[in-house]
This record gives sequence, C-alpha cells and structure tokens, in this order.
Amino acid sequence: MKRILQSALAGALAAALLGASVAQAAPLALRLSVESTPGSATQHMLAAFRDALERELGDGVEIEYFDSGTLGDEIVHMQQVRTGQLDVIPIGSDAVQLDAKWAVFDIPFLFADREAASAVLDGDIGRQLDESFQESARLKVLGFGEIGFRNISNNVRPIVRPADLEGVKLRVPGSKTRILAFEMLGAAPINMNIGEVYLALQQGVVDGQENPLGNIRKWSWYEVQKYISISRHVYTPITLVMNLARYDSLTDDQQGAVGRAAREAVLASREYGAQNDANLLSEISDLAQGKVEFNDIDVAAFQEAAKPIAVEIGKVAGEGFTAAVMAAIGQ
Repeated sequence: MKRILQSALAGALAAALLGASVAQAAPLALRLSVESTPGSATQHMLAAFRDALERELGDGVEIEYFDSGTLGDEIVHMQQVRTGQLDVIPIGSDAVQLDAKWAVFDIPFLFADREAASAVLDGDIGRQLDESFQESARLKVLGFGEIGFRNISNNVRPIVRPADLEGVKLRVPGSKTRILAFEMLGAAPINMNIGEVYLALQQGVVDGQENPLGNIRKWSWYEVQKYISISRHVYTPITLVMNLARYDSLTDDQQGAVGRAAREAVLASREYGAQNDANLLSEISDLAQGKVEFNDIDVAAFQEAAKPIAVEIGKVAGEGFTAAVMAAIGQ
C-alpha cells in the first residue's frame, strides 16, 4: 500500500511538473490594433513591431493584429488598451488626452528637424514621458516613432504668413493645445475624426487640414484641396504603448524581446518618415496633375507669432517639463 501511495504521489508530482512546463511553454498571446490603414505612419510602425516581435520570439508568440479601424478609432483604442482589451497600440496626437505632458509637442516650430526630435525622445525626456504615462494612464511607452512634420492644406488661399490663416476652417485632431495654437493664429479649428476629413473637405464643411505629407497622400486629400503650404509647423511623434499590467506580467526574456522589437519599429518608423519627406512632394504633385499649388511659408513671421503660443502651451504641459524639453533641444 505504501508503494502504491508513493507511486501515486510521484505520478501526481510528475503530472503537476508537466503541467507547469506546458504552461511555461505556452506562447505569449498579444492583441495589437491601430485605426489607420496600411501605408499610414501609425499602421506602418505597428506592423513593423509585429514583424520584429515574431522574428524575436518565433513560435513563442501569437499575435492578433487589426488595422483600418476594425476595432474603432484612436480614442476607442486608447480606452481598450487601458482596460486590457488590447495589449499594444500606437498613439498619435491624441496621446495628450491621457497625459498633459504630450501637449509640449503642439508648440509650433519646437524641433528644427527630425534628428533633433529623435535625440530628445530617445534621451531623458523620453524616459520622463514613459514614467509619466505609467503613472497617469497605466501604459508602458515602448518607443517613439514619427507621424512627422505637419503641413497645412486648404481651399481658401496659400498660407504664407500667419494672417493668411484668418478665418480658415481647419480640421485638427482632438488636442486642446493644437486647437489653442490655431485659434491664436486666427484660424477656426474644428475637431474631426481623420476618416471624415475627405468628405468634409469635398463638401466645404472645413476649408483645410494640417497633417504630414504621408497622410495627405494616403488619404488622397490632394484631390479636394487647392493649396498645400509646406509649414512643418509641428512634429508629431507616434507613442507606441503597451498595457502596463500586461508588460509587468512578462518574463524578463519576453520584456527584452518586446524592447528590441519596439526599437526596430522606432527606427523603421523614422526611416519611413524620412523617405516620405524625400519623395512625397513630387509624388503628390504628379497625382494632383497641376490642380494643387505648393508654397513655402514665411518661417520667421510664424516663429514670431508662435512665441506667445509656446508660453500658453507650456502652462498646460507643465512649465518645468517644458523648460526641460527646451534645454534638451538647446533653446
């Protein structure tokens, strides 16, 4: 009887150990989603992260991936990732709705070029933003890609000096500080979901919008716009985030793989943005077939007009944090 009992206990222990081994070997299951369609900056970054993580973990990861707004818009995605319905998403301008520090990116002409932006985001400022997002939104920042430098298109007039924005109905994202900036410049900003912009431009509900060239190309807004002014007034990063509780549940090896995959996605995103800047002006011009007029802005006039805007946005982002960003840039 004693031997039978010992044998039974040994069998139970073996089964328990085998069960634990199977559980440990179970693939990491992740749900990734983005509102934008293939070819858009945020979709490109999330797809790059997915592919890199699959290379890192192989059969050790199972990814459910959604794009093209299948699960909703960016606001819905931000809710879903915070509740754990999604694990990883990229966030554009709407990140400021979760943490006021992101308002700093609405300061016009903050970055001279993408190299300056990358240096700040990859340094201590990026670390502060990660810590702040963990506290304010329970999200882990995996890295910063780029939507890029934004430009203004409209159907009223070429935008050369700030006065040219007077009364122009301009679609903007839901950032209160982006709205504030354009109100202070004399425009009439209107918040609208990005998927509604084409029809709104076509029907005259809004006169124009402000976005990087990649989005102007992707959403075919050149078909319903007369003027594209190369303003490069704001640089918008992509904040790639993971639900913090989910991130904390990963093993050290899994966190390492996620970090390496995120870094690959960051670099791929920035390279994609640089390629877009190099190629899209001529591509959009060709597609528009002479129906769109391009112009440069009076940068000095806009920079002067932006000074009081920077002060007001700095109050929202936090004056201490804004000062740290300025110091990191060298201003």
